Amino acid sequence: MDFSLSTLYNAFDIEKSYEYDELATESRMDAFTTAVALTPESLVTNAELLEEVIEMAHAFPQLPSARQKQLTYLVSSSFTAVCIHCRNAIDSGDFVDSAEMIKQQMERYGYLLFVVLSYLGKEDFPGTGSGVSSYKQKQGSAKWKSNCTLVEEVLDAVIVCFKLPLSRLFVTTPERNLYLDMFIRTIFHLMELPERMKSNNTKVLMFRAICESVINQSMGLTVQNCIVQCLTYYIHLPPYMAELLHTLDERHGHSALTEELLRELSTMEFNANDANGPKAVSEFLIKLSEMSPRLILKQMSTTAQLLDNSNYTLRCSVVETCGNIVVDILKTDANADSAGDDHESNVASQVDGLISLLQERFLDRNPFVRTKAIQAMVKIFSLPARMPKRRHAVMLIALRSLEDRTTLVRRNSIKLMYKLLLTHPFSATHGSQLVESVWQKRLEEVNKELEKYMPANGNAMLDSLKNAAEDDENNDKPEDDEMDPEDGEAAEEGDEENDSDSAIDESQDKMDVDSEPDAPLPELPNLLLQERTIIIKAKLTQQYYLDALLFIEAAQKGAEVASKLLFSKNRNEVLESMDYLVLADAHGIKNANDGIHKMLHLVWMKGLSDEGKSISSHLIDCYKNLFLTAPEDVTASQSAAIIAKNLIGLTINASVADLASLEKLLCMMYEKSMIVPEVLKVLWHIYNKAGSGEASPEFSVEFVHGSVIILGMLALANRLIVQMGVDSLLRVGLGECGKNDMILCKNTCSILLKIVPAGGKISVANKFAQEEDAVKSLRDVLFLQTDSPDWYSAAEQCIIALFKISPSPEETFSEILASKAMQAFDEDILGENQMIRLSQLLFIVGHVAMKSIEYLEKLETQFKKQKHETESKTKDKKEEDENELEMIGGTSEDDFTDAVIFIKEKELLYGEHSILAKFGPMVLTICKNSKEYNNETLQRSAVLCLSKLMCVSSKFCEENLPLLITIMEKSPDPIIRCNCVLGLGDMAVCFNNLVDENTDFLYRRLTDENIMVQRTCLMTVTFLILAGQVKVKGQLSSMAKCLEHEDQGISDMCKLFFTELATKDNAIYNGFIDIFSGLSNDETLEKDARKRIIKFLVGFIEKEKHQKQLSDKLLVRLNKCESEREWDDVAYVLTTIPYKNDTITQAIENGYKMVLARD
Repeated sequence: MDFSLSTLYNAFDIEKSYEYDELATESRMDAFTTAVALTPESLVTNAELLEEVIEMAHAFPQLPSARQKQLTYLVSSSFTAVCIHCRNAIDSGDFVDSAEMIKQQMERYGYLLFVVLSYLGKEDFPGTGSGVSSYKQKQGSAKWKSNCTLVEEVLDAVIVCFKLPLSRLFVTTPERNLYLDMFIRTIFHLMELPERMKSNNTKVLMFRAICESVINQSMGLTVQNCIVQCLTYYIHLPPYMAELLHTLDERHGHSALTEELLRELSTMEFNANDANGPKAVSEFLIKLSEMSPRLILKQMSTTAQLLDNSNYTLRCSVVETCGNIVVDILKTDANADSAGDDHESNVASQVDGLISLLQERFLDRNPFVRTKAIQAMVKIFSLPARMPKRRHAVMLIALRSLEDRTTLVRRNSIKLMYKLLLTHPFSATHGSQLVESVWQKRLEEVNKELEKYMPANGNAMLDSLKNAAEDDENNDKPEDDEMDPEDGEAAEEGDEENDSDSAIDESQDKMDVDSEPDAPLPELPNLLLQERTIIIKAKLTQQYYLDALLFIEAAQKGAEVASKLLFSKNRNEVLESMDYLVLADAHGIKNANDGIHKMLHLVWMKGLSDEGKSISSHLIDCYKNLFLTAPEDVTASQSAAIIAKNLIGLTINASVADLASLEKLLCMMYEKSMIVPEVLKVLWHIYNKAGSGEASPEFSVEFVHGSVIILGMLALANRLIVQMGVDSLLRVGLGECGKNDMILCKNTCSILLKIVPAGGKISVANKFAQEEDAVKSLRDVLFLQTDSPDWYSAAEQCIIALFKISPSPEETFSEILASKAMQAFDEDILGENQMIRLSQLLFIVGHVAMKSIEYLEKLETQFKKQKHETESKTKDKKEEDENELEMIGGTSEDDFTDAVIFIKEKELLYGEHSILAKFGPMVLTICKNSKEYNNETLQRSAVLCLSKLMCVSSKFCEENLPLLITIMEKSPDPIIRCNCVLGLGDMAVCFNNLVDENTDFLYRRLTDENIMVQRTCLMTVTFLILAGQVKVKGQLSSMAKCLEHEDQGISDMCKLFFTELATKDNAIYNGFIDIFSGLSNDETLEKDARKRIIKFLVGFIEKEKHQKQLSDKLLVRLNKCESEREWDDVAYVLTTIPYKNDTITQAIENGYKMVLARD
């Protein structure tokens, strides 16, 4: 047959099934083996043999496995032998005579090798999974390994071929390119299978072959086209293509192909619907920048053109590439031993340009690009390079990005600020602390020093001196330009007098990127050399301190914003904000402590971050590092004292909300054994010091209060903590010390009631040894005669404790109320003292009434629980100690419930033998005659007592509800009005049917003249509505107006209310028309404020169906508007609702014209 390589190559179709006589396989294979064993030239001289071998190669998939291996070995070994013979012929000089024969052999064996390699590359990776048996998996795995071995065998032969000067064999370029293209494209086809690229040996051989084709055969253009195709169509190949170009550059020093490829990629245009193309190019650029960043740096000007591409994925890749290049430059520059001025200037210019480009991307229109720019900055500023000026600029940009509306950008901005603060450049001389006052003081000292040596011609002279000094130092000490960070730290260990010198050296040596151009040395004949040096160093030190103060100011602003982001809906953002505040606090940023205290409330936040960490767990870790970690060089007792002091410090100036969150957090930390027993001993020791009778300057009053507060919080997790200090509680808090300090007394009562477990049975063995002493001490507190307003909070806790501790609280309080009444109406005591005693009496009466209801409800619950337990037992068991509740086990639950209701309604306030019933008329008399009983404290106690008694009986509530409403409307005392609002809220829960008709009076307090009453009313109404205790009628407009309240706290609370309301059965949609009507008819509400409220509320109507229905209702209303103002309001709502149609648009246009015509 006449052999034509181009004809056979173009005609070959790997998908075609070639005819082949399988019976002749053995004879043909033997003939081929015998022939090539004698000489490889047999395929040239024996045309019949060549035809048979080509037929076998075309039928390669049909051959048995053993024959496939044999054919592959024969073709590849013969091809290698021909290549070696060609190399020897060229080296010996006999190449001209045998060139034609060698060429024919190369063509024939090359074609056979191409066919074999093509079929080997068609082999798929064996499937795995539940549907494939283990035997088939092993069989498929063995077959795949055999295939990879054959491919590697062929690739070895190809590499040998590519090392030859093929241009001497193939005279014409098309002929040579065809021959090389036959192998190159087949190798790239091999890469199309992801599993083959995972075989490291195969991958290395493919890369070697392609590199040889580029270096020795000048096939760069073909390889470039193949790489572009791989990037376009195969999503797994971009990283491997980058690795290929990295290998080509690193091992062969060839970068031209990469540069040409980057030029081509920078000019490519992608279809708007093509997502894979830009993604693949982006992945390729990123991987290449990680492996060979300097390659991209050479073509950065062309690569940067991708930043103008509309596809954000490409812009992201360029941004990340810039970051990788800067990191590589700074790392390489830091590791360099020495370099010239030109090199340093070039490095500084490159870094400055790339960082400026990254800064521009902080304002990219796509949030992912902005995020990538921030992440690149994080990488850069994680390096030792100082760049103080650039750091300050980036810190300000990061601060600006914290206001981004995208959570991802804000989260990474906090990360960047964290990294900038962690690696700040001002730690070498004075340590890592950034306390503003300290640095300000240092600056003032330097300024004073400058004033001593200030020359007559002022700052212009100083600037010249500074430039002159820089010129001198650059000429004299070029090796100092890259001072290690350890050099600055070593300066700190030296003499204190050299601090300013160290600061100057550090600022000079580390500002390699931010350096300024040198200035010529001026003539200064009248200035001594020593004075000149002092002024220069002082001036540089001054600049160093100014840079530090600017950085501190930016860090403080960051802490302020991070504090606001603590309550973001995004969990990851919250975690990053917490980390930044902890780091800022560690560096002495003054306002970080405010954020640390705000973090306390995160203990209630549920949910996990993307990394699977909960907010509360991270909060525990933060507080452990901040407050439960002592220095390593202290003893155990010193460590416990430090931790106790830290915990007490958290209670000082803490609000009620702060204390509640702290209690929850400390209980969680105690359960995780983070608070050791030694700390508890220190807290008890501090508490006992207050009752020792000795003045202790070491522990202030607030410190003692804090100790018992912390102990009370921990007692919630373990009541044994209380039991170990009961004697101390009775001696200190309920003794003479507590009677003189009612806050201490209140906290003591609060911790004492925790000695009974929360789920403990009433009147059952929850006794402790000092029970009688405790009851007596608590009684004494209630009988205490004092004008301290703190007595009321202490008495409240005292009553709660008595109901828990006393074995028979009803008898105890009957005796207390009788004795207290006799004390209050003692004829020997008149005037102010009598008013105080009467106020105390009424306070006790009201709170005992409330706790009596709670006591009865607990009895009812306990009875039902015991009855269910009795019924669930299969056998009757008689217990030795049966209490009264167990004796009535035969009573039905309904009978017991009816008995409890009867007691509350008829007995407590109306029974002949009820002591509470004696005080009802007295309270009413005082409340009705406020002018006669005009003592402020008495009136407050009486109204509070009245509202609590009204929560006991519906009959008493119904009779006196008008009186309470009148007091709420007309009382001049804002505290009384607040108590009335709270009382109405409690009554709405207890007797909903009575209060529901009078909720209008409650809503009026939203416009009360006192801000405290408004806030109380808003909180009460919010609870009642969200809990479903009152029906929402037309009063939501009053709530909506609070969105524009001048007090930010009320405004934020109202926003939270509507946010929660929006989650409850389309509540805002259902009430929107009523809200809008109320807002539109309110003449006192400004137009802009009304629009902001409407826009805020419309944002909660998300369902398109609701938007359409609401638009239809408003459209009808629009056509009936009688004034332009009314029409404007309705039209604004219609334009704010996302739903639009032609009818609405036309109606708005026509209506606007119609209104103009009327005018």
